[in-house]
Amino acid sequence: MKNRDEELRVVKGMSNYFGELIIPVLEIIRDEYFVRYRTDEVTGEFIFEKKPGLKNKTKIKLDPREEDIITLAEIQKRLNGKRAFIDFFRFNDNEYDNKVFKGMELSFKLSRDYAYYKHRIYGIAEYENLIPVISIKNGFKVSAHELEKMINDLREGNSSIAIRITDNYLEDYAELFEESLTRSDYLMLDIRSQHVDSKFIELEEFQELETDAVKILLNSPRLRSHKNGEYENLLFTSKIDNKVAIIYKDYGFQGFGDFGGLKDDLPVDSGGNGKGAALGLTFVKEENAFYSVVNHDTNMGVGGYKYVRSEILKRLDILDKEDNCVAIKRIKDMQGKYGNWATWNNLTLTRYIHQQAKSSISL
Repeated sequence: MKNRDEELRVVKGMSNYFGELIIPVLEIIRDEYFVRYRTDEVTGEFIFEKKPGLKNKTKIKLDPREEDIITLAEIQKRLNGKRAFIDFFRFNDNEYDNKVFKGMELSFKLSRDYAYYKHRIYGIAEYENLIPVISIKNGFKVSAHELEKMINDLREGNSSIAIRITDNYLEDYAELFEESLTRSDYLMLDIRSQHVDSKFIELEEFQELETDAVKILLNSPRLRSHKNGEYENLLFTSKIDNKVAIIYKDYGFQGFGDFGGLKDDLPVDSGGNGKGAALGLTFVKEENAFYSVVNHDTNMGVGGYKYVRSEILKRLDILDKEDNCVAIKRIKDMQGKYGNWATWNNLTLTRYIHQQAKSSISL
């Protein structure tokens, strides 16, 4: 998950389902700040101003400072004592189609200032339940010597360390991983949006790697290129192949990770017109697939979710046999208002976590 509003709400709402068998990975793309307000230097009282178009005066916010950052502290609160991987997110210019991004100031700074990136990673040690992730991918490769130094530095303040690496760089660091990682560490092989069947050579190399670290296979099976209106209606969609959730066991890996039915995308300043196909994706663990409900009338926009809701509720024999799904309960409780794109992203992710938890937690 990226630390956008809806994903953070899911972290808080679903923290009871996290544990040793389900550990969220949080890609930090923005900071949260303690809000300060302007005060009178003599009295210490707040200073108010009246903004155009408002009847009442409001307190004047001060510009945030580095020392006002509370990002990790707030994440730890939401986790309610559970563990999470923290990946301070960097990206290169060609990685996300060169769109105009919104609210990405932190990621831009992390991507351009390596010293600051290290500073933020080292700061994770202040939080007992958070596991630092060193991410290696195109545009962000480091020397083996530098990586070894980072691992050693992080080990001083963290009980576990994670390395997230794309498959094209695995061989470059194989010897280091075998010698430097311990059984309390995690090694994540990220094949990005590539289909797992096309990466059998790389998976075999990962399998043969002799490391004590926990091996995790990462994948992003929902392609960014697929628009909502391209999904099938009232079918298990073929556009999201969740095979990684099964095949990781065949290679002897200890776990897998994905985006929980969401796209691996970034917030953009789209200037949308409110139109679009309303899409509801409901994961069914027994099928290892997403049941897709789409209102293809793009003129309805979010109004199309009334149809999506009604069709989901007609199929509870498939989608909620045990009558215990957190997401389905929220859908049932919708009265008159049926949510927007963000609401249904939240529901998709909530449902996915709940379904994956079924095999490890008594619900």
